[in-house]
Amino acid sequence: MDASRGRPPATRRGSGRAPSPSLRSCLPSGGRRGKCRDLAPRDRARYERHVPFLSHAGVSLRYDRARSGPLVLLVHGWTCNRTFWDRQVQALRDRFTLVTVDLRGHGESSHPRTGYTIGALAGDLEHLVRALGVPRLAVVGWSMGGLVALELARRLGERVSALGLVCTTAGGLADRKSPPGHPDRAGEMRAAVANDFRGFARQLAADFFLKGAESPLHPWAVAQMQKTPPHVAAAALDAMLAADLRKHLRGLEVPTAVLHGRHDKLLPLADGEALAKGIRGARLVVFEESGHAPFLEEPEAFNKALGELLAR
Repeated sequence: MDASRGRPPATRRGSGRAPSPSLRSCLPSGGRRGKCRDLAPRDRARYERHVPFLSHAGVSLRYDRARSGPLVLLVHGWTCNRTFWDRQVQALRDRFTLVTVDLRGHGESSHPRTGYTIGALAGDLEHLVRALGVPRLAVVGWSMGGLVALELARRLGERVSALGLVCTTAGGLADRKSPPGHPDRAGEMRAAVANDFRGFARQLAADFFLKGAESPLHPWAVAQMQKTPPHVAAAALDAMLAADLRKHLRGLEVPTAVLHGRHDKLLPLADGEALAKGIRGARLVVFEESGHAPFLEEPEAFNKALGELLAR
């Protein structure tokens, strides 16, 4: 596999059939919205690539949209990008309109020097939601993207039909006496990002997976993370450590699933348990063979659980 390419290794399927072409192969014609040429004729009416960039407050946001039903916004984690959700797009695009976006500073979105607080990132997505023109949507966020999803849900209120929180936290990391919020650990992370972000990305990506650096997904994840400019990584890290949305949890009145890997080293299962306890009616789903990225490590089980949430 070419780890530099923008999609994870293909999932092995029991049917033996090749998966449908990735939406990333569906290129617009002449810079305008166009049908996906590489898809089978029966799919062409259903999937189309919209204008892939949205300008907001001087920032250009890169996003993809696959049409098929109720809208779902998928928000990636720190130093990652929208392609981390490819397996969910392929599995669920027949039932939902899936929007994947590169947060500012990540992926193919522009990389301004400032604006990386959780509030600013959520503000970008709030603008995107307005531009999409939908009355309601589901929001799913992973890791740092979970913090962004929580803030976006707080802002949008009843417009959010469902909330998926994947291996994330409500914040308060700076108050912790254990990693990653411990001052010594936080200082080490800041220094590593500033001095050797590429090396730090290799180490961090290993902690995504139960199998660590031996996971076949590790080289691909590293290649994607290393595309993030170090100044973005540093600013977004500070934003994560400073964020604290715990006081807002009880005010959320939306069907919520907390999806967490049993062996998450970065944000332990206790974070997921606290979220599920803090949000009224939230359901906790634990993936027994996953670390920090169950949507990549156990995609079929994850997609089933996510589909059940979105269908409620």
